[in-house]
Amino acid sequence: MHIILLPLLVACFGWLISWGFIKILFFPHQSIRLAGRQWQSLFSKKAGQISIGQILPELTQGDSFQKLLPFIDAKLNEFFKERLVQKMPVISMFIGDKTITQLKEVFLEELAQIFPDLLSEFTQSSANTFLLNLETKWSKKIEQYLLKASQKIRIMAFCLGFIWGLILQFILSTL
Repeated sequence: MHIILLPLLVACFGWLISWGFIKILFFPHQSIRLAGRQWQSLFSKKAGQISIGQILPELTQGDSFQKLLPFIDAKLNEFFKERLVQKMPVISMFIGDKTITQLKEVFLEELAQIFPDLLSEFTQSSANTFLLNLETKWSKKIEQYLLKASQKIRIMAFCLGFIWGLILQFILSTL
């Protein structure tokens, strides 16, 4: 029994280190105050440092609006030719294909001008909610996923710890 005690202790220590590493990333799930100091998980600290303002310029620059043009064009076409005619049948008598094309061009020009501001306003209004959800709701789910995903690593840490403990036990018994 005494021969197996050291290998089991080292194996459990290896498993505990690998389990504790993931737990310490996410514990506590919500920040707590201990001895007058704010304590929050490493994940929460880093999630709170995410700046949507750094990501936003990449979304609004370049051809991001140009990539959306076919989708917007199809939706405007559907609106003018189907929905508008259904909701206001009288207008269908006055609007032809040429008028629809001109209206779509005007709408697309206006959308191209307001797209960066629209995206900026949308991201700013939803950024705080997103970060709060990331910190409170999703951190538990991510932690559970990582614990399941790292199960083989913890088993391997246990086995390597056991082998290391056997080596230590052998070295100590030969001294």
